[in-house]
Amino acid sequence: MNEELLRTGDLSLTLRFPSDRDIGRYLCTVYRDKDILRQTVVLQQVYPKPPDSDYKVEVDSGVESVLLPCRTIVHLPGDARVVWRDRNRDKVHVYKNGSDHPEEQHQFYRTRTKMNEDLLRTKDLSLTLKHLTDGDSSIYTCIVSSREGNILMKKQVYLQVKGQWFKSDVVVFFQSAD
Repeated sequence: MNEELLRTGDLSLTLRFPSDRDIGRYLCTVYRDKDILRQTVVLQQVYPKPPDSDYKVEVDSGVESVLLPCRTIVHLPGDARVVWRDRNRDKVHVYKNGSDHPEEQHQFYRTRTKMNEDLLRTKDLSLTLKHLTDGDSSIYTCIVSSREGNILMKKQVYLQVKGQWFKSDVVVFFQSAD
């Protein structure tokens, strides 16, 4: 915590080296003697950076869109299939047989994704994800496979959508029984 918290009024708590075990509710309570002056409940989400991702992208919650990069330098066959998946292996976007297939996407992503036109020729397999929320923080994997199902390429992008921080106070009043 800030060493000058009484002077500054900044009661922020910094967690060093957070892990999944740190996710949860935190209660900040300000006392004077035995009286509670103020309580604030904060819900904490932790998104540690995975060590094996190829790229890391950070954006603020509420931005219109973000580009998840994925490019190749090798020639891809015309019947190559490109599937973007999230950490839960849900299909984020599917491209095969020369077009997108939104019917194969997970409902959470439907109408929120876009890939470039003629992506096999340009070798730009990047994905645009629109209308971001904190729930979009994940590891996204771009998988390119042949018609037979052989994996030709696999790249991971770690997306961290930072929440909009705001102060929220819950003031609790106690009435003396006297």
